[in-house]
Amino acid sequence: MNEQTLVRLALFLRDLGRAMHVSGAPAHDLEGALQEIGQRLGVRVEGFAVLTFLALTVVAGDQSRRVELLRLPPYDFNMARLIALDALCREIDSVDALDDYAGRLAAIMRQPPPWSGWGFVLMGFPLSASVALLLRGGWVEALCGGLIGMAFVAGYLLFARVPRLGPAVPVILCTLAALAAQGLAQLLPQQVPFISAVAGIVLLLPGFMITIALSEIATQNYLAGTGRLTGAFVLLFLMGAGLAIGTQLSLAWLPALPLPAAAPVLPAWAIWVAIAGLGVSLIAVLQAPLAAVNVSVGACLLAWAVYSLVDARMGGVVGAFAAALAVACAGHLYQFISKRPAALVQIPGLITLVPGSMGFRGVHALIQQDSTAGIGLLTDMLLTGAVLAVGLLLADNIMPLIFERRGEKAVSEA
Repeated sequence: MNEQTLVRLALFLRDLGRAMHVSGAPAHDLEGALQEIGQRLGVRVEGFAVLTFLALTVVAGDQSRRVELLRLPPYDFNMARLIALDALCREIDSVDALDDYAGRLAAIMRQPPPWSGWGFVLMGFPLSASVALLLRGGWVEALCGGLIGMAFVAGYLLFARVPRLGPAVPVILCTLAALAAQGLAQLLPQQVPFISAVAGIVLLLPGFMITIALSEIATQNYLAGTGRLTGAFVLLFLMGAGLAIGTQLSLAWLPALPLPAAAPVLPAWAIWVAIAGLGVSLIAVLQAPLAAVNVSVGACLLAWAVYSLVDARMGGVVGAFAAALAVACAGHLYQFISKRPAALVQIPGLITLVPGSMGFRGVHALIQQDSTAGIGLLTDMLLTGAVLAVGLLLADNIMPLIFERRGEKAVSEA
């Protein structure tokens, strides 16, 4: 490999790492993918990725090296791009085709997101309505939460056109959501406005971000993990502040409401409908192709089934761990059979279990000066996120070994 080829390769790997980051790949997956590509191309790749920075060193056999430093932009999950990038990474095997790989990478990044505009806004209804039912709300909370969720998604897309607002967006949107929940409570007083509001803002709740952060910390990607975890807590407090502001404004402007009666007990099948609805709506949240809706729904149902079964016998912590392990193993099995990323199964299943609403309720309790409840909820959030990360990491380390040995056995028998 001459110096010119080494430079071209380093620039391509830099662009590939940036593309994986902005599409939502965790730091350990990004670094692992680049190292594996380097091994196939006969070079050593040393990557160091955090939320805002990528350092990449490419070393050829004669100790020639190229270092690339890049400031990374904010990321968002785009499963359609991750699927295409995963396919590209698997096919990279020759430095002679770098121009072709670079062209394919540029084409992938030019593709518009699968979900935008009114299609994305409409998906906000099943997303928030499902979460309202999972928060033990009734049909009224599901209706109001779904309406707020649609408005919240529309506002999120609108404010995305004004990047200078930055951190103010969660505060503004959560304030408006709280005002909307209290306003709908005037029309439908038999609801709990807090449930409707929390369900309506679920799009921004960083529960899955917390789980990924803990998994990065567990894989010794400390800077990436602590940075992501810090960002999750900052987002929680911004959203909690917005909800508190909106609630106080509504109490000052709107007439006081009597306490709602106890919500009617929903039939058992309603929770399963909510889980299926969550699976459908997550394909829009994660920007996954519509063809993956059956995979998303199946992953959510599997996660909830395992959690419910184990929780009834061993408690919620063990239930969350068992469900995360089951979903993560199912993801690797899906990848082995279909050659598509395991994340298509793992991410929807884990989002079903993530403690985002628990952390938000904890932050809200702290803002309301209920320190005991707030600290308890935040502790439960971190504990649940930790066991989810442990289940994910166990599957990520065990399942590839099983499939690798199985492949070696099949080759030896042949």
